[in-house]
Amino acid sequence: MGEDLLFERADGVATIRFNRPDRLNAFTPEMNLALAERLRQLRDDESVRVVILTGSGRAFSAGADLKALAASGQLGRSAEVGYERVKAAGRRIAELKEFPKPTIAAVNGVVAGFACSLAFACDIILAAESARFGITFSKIGYVPDGGVSYFLPRLVGLPRAKELYFCGEPISAREADRIGMVNRVVADDRLLEEALTLARTIAERPRAALCMGKAILDRSLGADYATVIELEAQAQAILGTTEEHQQAVRSFAEGRRKG
Repeated sequence: MGEDLLFERADGVATIRFNRPDRLNAFTPEMNLALAERLRQLRDDESVRVVILTGSGRAFSAGADLKALAASGQLGRSAEVGYERVKAAGRRIAELKEFPKPTIAAVNGVVAGFACSLAFACDIILAAESARFGITFSKIGYVPDGGVSYFLPRLVGLPRAKELYFCGEPISAREADRIGMVNRVVADDRLLEEALTLARTIAERPRAALCMGKAILDRSLGADYATVIELEAQAQAILGTTEEHQQAVRSFAEGRRKG
């Protein structure tokens, strides 16, 4: 995987850390492929219940490495090459969006461009006080990519999403919290601790229920009521037969009796 991505695992929680601090963790194509490969491994790793993404140093990630792009002679590339590059980036984000286990973005410092999609594709976003979100595509003559056009209106509403794109100016963690872009803001020195505490709490919940519940919630925004209650009924029918569910109910009932 190389040192551009660091990996830790403990207590059912896997932490993936972007690690190019001298470049504000700007993404290279190799990092994209390495992240996708790591996620594929974690899908089938039963010891991992929750995944955290975060960054080293002063940034979550500044997005695509534009300095490397400019230096590589790829500026002015053909439309066909550009199309394939952006489609590939979108597919990488889709693998994160569709990851079956709960995911948390612990956003520190700069998060811009393509990296916004890495955060938005996670189930929960915790932002450090220092976090600055930049939907900066318009500044370099691009439309949002990596799925930002999909995520942003769903998080903050269409009018606000358009303003963020048109202006391209970074917004603070507090403003991101106010408009619903993140779950909550935490002190910089407590970001990873808060993310790990939350992840461990989630990891204690029955695994099958987490996966099925996440899938239903993801479907719900684009489905009608009848479809959602059908999905709920199918899931509960299966979950009711599992030992995880039965043990959880017994434990809950025993705790109530003791209380």
